[in-house]
Amino acid sequence: MDEKYRFSVDEEVLARFHLSKGKTLSEEEIEQIEEADQVRVGLNKAIQFLSHRVRSEKEIRSFLAKQEIEAIHQDSIIQKLVEMDYLNDAEFAKLYVRTQVKTTTKGPGKIRRELIEKGVTREIIDASLATYTAEEREENALKEASKIARRSRNLAKQRLVMKIRTDLLQKGFSELEVKNAASEATAELNEEDETEILGKQLEKLIRKNKRFEPRKAKQKTIQSLMPKRL
Repeated sequence: MDEKYRFSVDEEVLARFHLSKGKTLSEEEIEQIEEADQVRVGLNKAIQFLSHRVRSEKEIRSFLAKQEIEAIHQDSIIQKLVEMDYLNDAEFAKLYVRTQVKTTTKGPGKIRRELIEKGVTREIIDASLATYTAEEREENALKEASKIARRSRNLAKQRLVMKIRTDLLQKGFSELEVKNAASEATAELNEEDETEILGKQLEKLIRKNKRFEPRKAKQKTIQSLMPKRL
């Protein structure tokens, strides 16, 4: 401008404002062009960000903020992404739920918390979680419970059930789903297994508590064993 470099613009902005050599621009028009280009720059960055995977509106806004796109331009960028069908929280939530169901052992409660953190509305979350069927929840709960059972073979049955229950509740399964999964995952444990496990635990605790005087050693051993049979 005036034979000096002022700023660059995206091709879309160039065409929209019919910019060409020798065109006269007012300061107001220059401001409009600069603002339009900021929106276009942010839009291009957002589309590139979305090319890796679908995102929620909140994730896009956070990304734009990190890219130093002014807040005043973010609404315009979001609106354009929606119009271009690049951004749809309902579709995002539906796909997110299906991905978590197929690739993890998370329960609906944990998935719900994650979607809330991503800024998805409760109405959309409820609709997307409705696709997580009872059969899938049962399968994932049992899969997680069985994994814990294999990893914790040294625990007595009741203690193992408690561990499974705690883990599955944290993963967002219901009380009934947890109860059924824990029962099935530990069904093969019998009294002989229980006796053997407790015997090994007792031997280990006796060795560990030898450094204490007899009465205190006995007390500590009993205290350590008690939770394992709750």
